[in-house]
Amino acid sequence: MTRRDLTLAVIYAAAGCAALGALALVYGTKAALPYGALPAVAAATLLLWALSCWPRSRERLARPSVLVGGLSLITTVVSDPPAVPGGAVWRPAEMAVLLVLLAVVARWGPLRQATAAGGMAGAAVVAWTLPLVPEPSLLSLAGAAAFWSLPVLGAAVIGGYPRLVEHRRCRLVIEIRRSQQLELARELHDFVAHDISGIVAQAQAARFVAESDPGQVLPALERIERAGLNALASMDRTVRMLHEANGNDIEPLPGVDQLPSLIERFTSAGTTEARLAMPSGALGSLSRETSSTAYRMVVEALTNVRRHAPGATRVEVTLTPARTATDRTPAIEIQVVNNAATTPTTSAATTPTTSAATAPTTATLPTAITSPAPAITPTTPSSRIRPNRDGHGGRGLTALRERVHTAGGTLSYGPCEGGWRVQAMLPQTRTLPQESS
Repeated sequence: MTRRDLTLAVIYAAAGCAALGALALVYGTKAALPYGALPAVAAATLLLWALSCWPRSRERLARPSVLVGGLSLITTVVSDPPAVPGGAVWRPAEMAVLLVLLAVVARWGPLRQATAAGGMAGAAVVAWTLPLVPEPSLLSLAGAAAFWSLPVLGAAVIGGYPRLVEHRRCRLVIEIRRSQQLELARELHDFVAHDISGIVAQAQAARFVAESDPGQVLPALERIERAGLNALASMDRTVRMLHEANGNDIEPLPGVDQLPSLIERFTSAGTTEARLAMPSGALGSLSRETSSTAYRMVVEALTNVRRHAPGATRVEVTLTPARTATDRTPAIEIQVVNNAATTPTTSAATTPTTSAATAPTTATLPTAITSPAPAITPTTPSSRIRPNRDGHGGRGLTALRERVHTAGGTLSYGPCEGGWRVQAMLPQTRTLPQESS
């Protein structure tokens, strides 16, 4: 509370005491004060202070409102009702002020304090007519209390509903920011981390072959440059996505049509040869969401091979037309299998699924793209160029599973014969063409 607010509080308190003294002089004695004059003057004094210090006072009215409501309730319980008609004329004005204070506290007061103030002020408003009921009975008292509970509920709704709307809006803003943070993290992990891991692999390979075969260093530097440019492009796209809130003028996410270039870059960046096999008509048969999810899955799988299985010599990426096991709708099955002797450390166990994605495909596919042979062959064992990643990673496949489930598909991963397999089943919007024999 500022010095000005405190000064005004003292002034209004003194004015309230002066008003009570003037009433005592008018009516002769303090005991002859009108019925309810004391809590009415206290409530009016609090309201005047709140108006004078607005808007700073709106969050500080809860505790004074508890005191004013308690004083009003004590007056109702302890004081004798007036014996003459019109002797309780002060009480309706007091109740009106209490309802205004109740609405303000319900809107801006701290939650616990607002609950206490609302309960006290509400009880005072509900109970003020009970001593004035002629020939009181249980039914008449209950009727009077129920009638005056309506304005209490109205004041609570007037103040509480905007508070609830604001609370929901704040929660929505927090959830949107969280979703944006997760989307940014996925973008950086799916694309930037893939290119950065390729840069690290090429730099380490070039370091080991520099002495024995210096001619291999320049091509490695060129591939490092390309991987760095790809990482910068991914970061630029992510930044543009954050700036463009409406999503306009943003290039579409990579899809299965860019898998050939991805496989080629992966193969040329190290000693692991990657091969891609998919139906020739698969590019135009998938929805944008399915195509993007399939591309991200392959990126994640290849990144894990590079990070956790540097000794792998072969990676097979296969896209197969299939149907879901539940409703037999057209789908696409994606498998990424590497022949590493050591399984990745990203996940410790296989996640089973209930669809056809849990079993490898046995169909013979027309091979559309076959990647070239590796460009660099380090003379040192692959274990010597494995990056030190203690304490890093471990969220890629978990986030990928969430993305696949969001797209309506299923994901499984785990060890297979002599290596590791990541497998997904994703729905499509149009039927894939029949594969040739």
